[in-house]
Amino acid sequence: MRVPCFVVVSLLLAAGLCPSPVLAQSYRGAAGVARSLQSGKIAAGDIVINEAYPRPLASGSEFIELFNRSAVTFDLRDLTIRDASSAPLRLAEEALPLPPGAYRVIVADGAAFSNRFGGVPYSQPSRWASLNNGGDAIVLESGGIVLDSLFYPGSAVEEGRSLERIDPAAPSDAYNFALSTDTLGATPGAQNSQYAPDATAPSLIFVKAVGDNELTLHFSEPVQSAAISPASIRLETLAAERVEPLGPDALKAWFPQVVTGAAVRIGAVSDLRGNASEPLAVPIYYRPEARDLVVNEILYEPLSDAYDGLPNQTEFIELANRSGRRVYLDGLYRTRDPDESGDADTVRTADRFLGLDPDGYALFAAAPMEHESAVVATWKGLGLRNDGDRIRIHGEDDETLDDIRYDPSWHHPDVLETRGVTLERIDPDANGNDPQNWTSSAAPEGGTPGRPNSARIAAAPSPAGQGIQISPNPFSPDRDGVDDIARIRCVFSSGVSRVRARVFDLAGNEVRELVGSRLVAESVELLWDGRDHADRRLQTGVYIVLVEAWDARDQVMEAFKAPLALARRY
Repeated sequence: MRVPCFVVVSLLLAAGLCPSPVLAQSYRGAAGVARSLQSGKIAAGDIVINEAYPRPLASGSEFIELFNRSAVTFDLRDLTIRDASSAPLRLAEEALPLPPGAYRVIVADGAAFSNRFGGVPYSQPSRWASLNNGGDAIVLESGGIVLDSLFYPGSAVEEGRSLERIDPAAPSDAYNFALSTDTLGATPGAQNSQYAPDATAPSLIFVKAVGDNELTLHFSEPVQSAAISPASIRLETLAAERVEPLGPDALKAWFPQVVTGAAVRIGAVSDLRGNASEPLAVPIYYRPEARDLVVNEILYEPLSDAYDGLPNQTEFIELANRSGRRVYLDGLYRTRDPDESGDADTVRTADRFLGLDPDGYALFAAAPMEHESAVVATWKGLGLRNDGDRIRIHGEDDETLDDIRYDPSWHHPDVLETRGVTLERIDPDANGNDPQNWTSSAAPEGGTPGRPNSARIAAAPSPAGQGIQISPNPFSPDRDGVDDIARIRCVFSSGVSRVRARVFDLAGNEVRELVGSRLVAESVELLWDGRDHADRRLQTGVYIVLVEAWDARDQVMEAFKAPLALARRY
């Protein structure tokens, strides 16, 4: 016996085996369809808003796409839809079935919709709640029950592109919608271009110590925060005493004692789809304090000639972490000198969840750059001046971390072309505004971003008691990156007020005054690059370093001297 086609369709719909919106559109007026609808009561989340098109092109129409994610076929006559200000409006006057796994496109203007998306089935209700371009709400209801709702801001709206649901099973939060990437700007009646069901458990991606006893925990996706107990968040044997959500994908945890330690551990965490993680453990990054991060290298005049045969560079500032602990870089910003109104040019870090390990390097570049080991962030508008500039680095709490004024004269006198050559800090622990603490990079590529400076020197050992210590000795100031700078360290008795340091040749002639009068406490560190008063290279040989210390009454209290051998490789 031949079975009529509409009966076959009705049976498939009733069995939940026909997800095709084309068939549903074709037979929406058939009497058999209405009789085939299952009688189960609809519940919140059975039908969801899968796509919204609030700002069509001039020739198109607004539309909303619904998706049935239940196992039951429902009649859309029982559903209403409204925006933030309208009354509920019926979706259909006649039977309009929506089988499991099927889409239904509801449009404001059928002719305009077909003009843009020809061949895609649709339904046009008698009345339409206009979707505002500046942001609106879309609320789907049945008998007073809210089945689904989507709240979108004006910033998420783009002309000619729909908002697509990423994961049909996830909630209708903003994180679960994205602009369509389809060539037509939308995918009515078909799988979304942004379709990406979530089957992955959440991960803990970053933890910040934001107070003495407070941590913020940031996850890779929204989590079921209400299911996370304070006792599941631990610092070794110390458990949190209170937790509070900071948003869908972040928590704040308070501890009964000061937060210390390298890592935090948390028990299993579930996302909003129920994907559960294993217990998680990640490092803690602490707020940087003054001098934790210092400016360590500067490229203010990069090579950027497309025809010189050399790789183009981008200007950058390198920061070094000298704190001995992990620190976070979120919220860092740079300022220069303020104007007469107190306003200073400011460049901020837009990147989130940047952490720097002890002895690590961070590069803040004017344009994107890649590096295999350093943390890299882009500071658009960095604008380092070629004639010198001020670089003040601030933390997110506005504390000044480092403050230097670089000058082109800090380059080594033997470097005739400084374009493309960085200024390197010789000693991260020494004064950043001492010209003797900076020199030109000796690296063949013009700099050492993300790795130890070519001009670095090892710390001089402290004298066992009062006295003078010089290292390396001999030294070889030939710009090969090895033993180029001599470090002179003196430890005095109490009561010293200021010092003077000079270098003499063996004939007793003064060849360089390292410091004329410097206020000190109990010790001083000085650097010498092997050059005389006129910045000329001195000959190889033995020189005498003399350091004199005065008290507050200008009486010489102590005088230390030591030989220093200068050698060169030719």
